Amino acid sequence: MRATTMPQVGARNELVVLRAIRLSSDGVDQSDLMELCGLSRQAVSQITRRLIDRGLVRAAPVHTNRRGKPAMSMQVEPRAMVAAGAHLDPAHITVTLVDMLARPIAKRSLERPGDDPAADVERIGAALDDMLGELGAAPTGGRDGAIEKGVQGIGVAVPGGLDAAHGTVVAPPWLPGWRDVPLLDMIRTRTGLPAVMDKDTNAALTAECWPGRFAVQETVLYLYVGAGVGSAVAGDGTIHRGATVQAGEIGHLPTGVDSTRCRCGRLSCLALHTDMNRFLDKARRAGVPLEPHAPDAAALAALQQRTPGDAAARALVEEYGAALGEAVRTLISIHDPHRVIVGGPYWGYLAEHAMPQVQLVARRARDGTQEVPVTSSTFGDDVGAIGAATLFLERKLSPVAA
Repeated sequence: MRATTMPQVGARNELVVLRAIRLSSDGVDQSDLMELCGLSRQAVSQITRRLIDRGLVRAAPVHTNRRGKPAMSMQVEPRAMVAAGAHLDPAHITVTLVDMLARPIAKRSLERPGDDPAADVERIGAALDDMLGELGAAPTGGRDGAIEKGVQGIGVAVPGGLDAAHGTVVAPPWLPGWRDVPLLDMIRTRTGLPAVMDKDTNAALTAECWPGRFAVQETVLYLYVGAGVGSAVAGDGTIHRGATVQAGEIGHLPTGVDSTRCRCGRLSCLALHTDMNRFLDKARRAGVPLEPHAPDAAALAALQQRTPGDAAARALVEEYGAALGEAVRTLISIHDPHRVIVGGPYWGYLAEHAMPQVQLVARRARDGTQEVPVTSSTFGDDVGAIGAATLFLERKLSPVAA
């Protein structure tokens, strides 16, 4: 929404100042805020006073040798605003609470989603109640009074196949019991909290961007490695979601790795090499001793342990990296990013031996004339839930979203 009235302009300026303070981890004074935000001293002074009065920001004097009133260094109060996040991954459900800086406060890992969405939503609500109870807050749902003041809302991250406008999960892969589920309304009813929903790839990239580790103006490409591989792109602080929030579905991106024909008719689609069930079955057929019915995470952990000394295991992981690298190479040519980040719940099991192959192949993008840095995410397997909570923080606090 564009700010067109004076109250809207004022509200947006307040978010601009709050973002500048949030991204200044060591604190920032009013003179620097004027330059960072392009606002007058009077406007910055009035806004910071309001933020302090609302408990979102704290100010401490900066002691210098200069005469007169000491400058005040502004920092956010991280726990003045808390958001919840829930991630429905085919392998498990993760529920978390994060502070204003998207730092986890509490987390619960639950069994994978089943065929009864209502029961899964109840499990999410119960996990959130449990965490809030540990923190001394009221349970959700309003059953025992008002919701804890600091918990502003909840974000939900799901695999692709959703109707974002209506908050409906339409047809997510690997979740056969979830078809045309009005998830957002169910979450709002159970928790009593405002809620937002997005693809888990978009949520993960939002978590990457939120701490301000790179400039807002940068274009960032993110590869999410889970049961399958998806992508997300951000530019100028905004995630590109596409017309129907389906951007980043790259499973049928041809890689050119081999001549295997996909059911879609193309040759060597990315999913043929990175679908996790297919990949682990290939490892078993190659003689890698993995339990036949082990959960994906357990099987990947066993594969990771064998990779350094098992030639077959290592070759498989390197082949995975080469296929992923071909996708990265193509996506670099399409999106022209400043950087590429690879993460997701399963990447940590593969990164040591897959990442060198990703980087090697990605260097061939742009005819090798300009190398794009490709790095692993610093988030762990709970990036989807942290990202989900960050989605809500973004909706609440980002001047871009305002």
